Amino acid sequence: MEFAITFLSGVAGGLILNVMPCVFPVLFFKLQSWIAHADSSASHKRVDALAYLGGSLVTFSVFAVAVIALRTSGQSLGWGMQMQNPGFVAFLVGLLFAFGLNAIDVFSFSVSVSGGGRKGWVGSFTDGAMITLVSTPCSAPFLGGAATYALAGDAAWWETLVLFWSIGVGLSLPVLAIGFIPALNRLLPRPGAWMETMKVLVAFTLFGAAIWLYGVLQAQITPESATDFLWFTLALTAGLWAWQRVKAKDWQAGARWGGQLLALGAIVGAGFWLLHFEARSRDAGTVAAAGESSVTDGKLVWTAYSDEALATAKGRNQPVFIDFTADWCLTCKTFEKTHINVPEVIAAFDETRTLAVKADLTSQESQLWDVLAKYGRSGLPAYVFLKPDGSQEVLPEGPPMKLAAKIRAVAGASR
Repeated sequence: MEFAITFLSGVAGGLILNVMPCVFPVLFFKLQSWIAHADSSASHKRVDALAYLGGSLVTFSVFAVAVIALRTSGQSLGWGMQMQNPGFVAFLVGLLFAFGLNAIDVFSFSVSVSGGGRKGWVGSFTDGAMITLVSTPCSAPFLGGAATYALAGDAAWWETLVLFWSIGVGLSLPVLAIGFIPALNRLLPRPGAWMETMKVLVAFTLFGAAIWLYGVLQAQITPESATDFLWFTLALTAGLWAWQRVKAKDWQAGARWGGQLLALGAIVGAGFWLLHFEARSRDAGTVAAAGESSVTDGKLVWTAYSDEALATAKGRNQPVFIDFTADWCLTCKTFEKTHINVPEVIAAFDETRTLAVKADLTSQESQLWDVLAKYGRSGLPAYVFLKPDGSQEVLPEGPPMKLAAKIRAVAGASR
């Protein structure tokens, strides 16, 4: 019964992921396909939906296998931890950038197997895989329970796999609904000339997502490595443009294939030459001095997580608020701006002398996944209050609602 409830939690969490800041913009790409093929047959739409689900499930299966292997080796695990790898982040940047170029017709890559100009099930499979890739840094209400169970050291391999699949099912539910409930298709706008404008908007959305991820990459690698990656994106653009130009030539098939392979080979060669992800040394963080407020000149000053900082706070009977976050977690940054770094909450920190501690899991060197697991969480963001009497309180998943009142309540109970 407990496993069934956890499975349903995974489905619900995956569904909510669709409206999280890191996923919702990319869904415009799939929306374009829905609208363009609104007049497709019912059977085609069902195949499209199932292929999309398949792309998500296969991608989550790869993650599950990686988790099982890492767990066997004794490594700490957490939801979204692959975003600590600069190579993976760079791959996502390049992927989103390439899809954006495709949307504005710098090149045209078709994976159609169904004919008639439609993308076919392979294209839908790719859409599902891409949405899954960009969703993994995010956490959402109900998702934490399923992720924690799946990542737990005592979980059976099949439990880990099935729970990852549950998230994929939830993530794919909107597409499955469109594919299997014909009435929902009537809610979509009709295709027309405005679709060209929509394509450009989709491209801008994808470029924006790529820029955000590039900012994450910049925080992980040296400036020289980040600059060389920008040169690679230029080479990628030029290579894809050349690939398209050769594809459009009225040449014999062998010559066209040779020219296209040459263009792709140039991209690969540029990658070998320019891609080197040297880790950036990260600052330890600003640490508040003993007895001081976490607020200076009206701004929140975070203390870097350490056992020493927590022990010092406990020794002076000071409550602690821990924010588990990372530069690659867009949801974390969004909640920080909308619910934490706001005047009312800053005033509450200042008034109660609550210590604001930031547990930063941006880099691969971070050892904080085990600390997060100690509080029953495996994904970001996560928020924890530590009281001087040794008790703790983990806030519900999602944005830290009514945080100012909560800070005052915890501080009041500590006195």
